[in-house]
Amino acid sequence: MNKLPAKFRQPIVGLGIMIVMLSSLPAILVSQNLPPQADFGSAYFNAIGQIAPYAIPLGIGSAILFNLLANFFIEKVR
Repeated sequence: MNKLPAKFRQPIVGLGIMIVMLSSLPAILVSQNLPPQADFGSAYFNAIGQIAPYAIPLGIGSAILFNLLANFFIEKVR
């Protein structure tokens, strides 16, 4: 199998990191603040539902902005 070019590797790694962060950070917060008899699943999905509408557009927008800025400064240096 051929290796992916660098222009595809970086977005895939960034997407993977974003998915792990969006799924594990709410789980940590829910597990720390959950009462002993409460259901973890419903509290976790409720936290995901509250975080995702803000985190996904923010992550995509910041990735695009940082990519544009990095390309701008890299092209200036060359």
